[in-house]
Amino acid sequence: MKRYIITGAPGTGKTTLLNALQQQGYCTFKEVSRRVIVSQQNINGTKTPWQDIIGFTELVSQQIVQELALPLTSDAFVDRGLADTIAYLNLKNHPIPKKLQQFDYKNYYHTMVFLLPIWEEIYIIDSQRLQSFEEASKLQDLIIEVYQKLGFSIIMLPKASITERLKFITNFIE
Repeated sequence: MKRYIITGAPGTGKTTLLNALQQQGYCTFKEVSRRVIVSQQNINGTKTPWQDIIGFTELVSQQIVQELALPLTSDAFVDRGLADTIAYLNLKNHPIPKKLQQFDYKNYYHTMVFLLPIWEEIYIIDSQRLQSFEEASKLQDLIIEVYQKLGFSIIMLPKASITERLKFITNFIE
């Protein structure tokens, strides 16, 4: 059993899609990044992508690795994979820790990654998503680059309704 990664820039509909997959009975894991940001905001912490990217990616990485250790009874879907942290570090021009470079991604994840493309019509900024549309676009390019370098196949989802996106994914995996 492995995890399918659903990734993309902030504000592309990943959470909505994961919620729809969960409603269809699929095992899902919510985005660790957002949980870390909310937790940091609640304690007035600084380990956020805009204050301390190193501390932020360390917290996110630790929590993702803990989730990866959980046994699966079926394939699952995750809102972002561990390699997304590499893209965030690349966006801020920070070095990539060896543990992220040497991690055995394919042991935990399917090699097919579903990417939701940046979509200006649905993009909004909120209290956990402070990136401009332009910065989010750059992040998307880096996410694609990181996963391709790690040997994953990128499956670009259409800019379509949640029902169409759900059908698109289920057609791929069944």
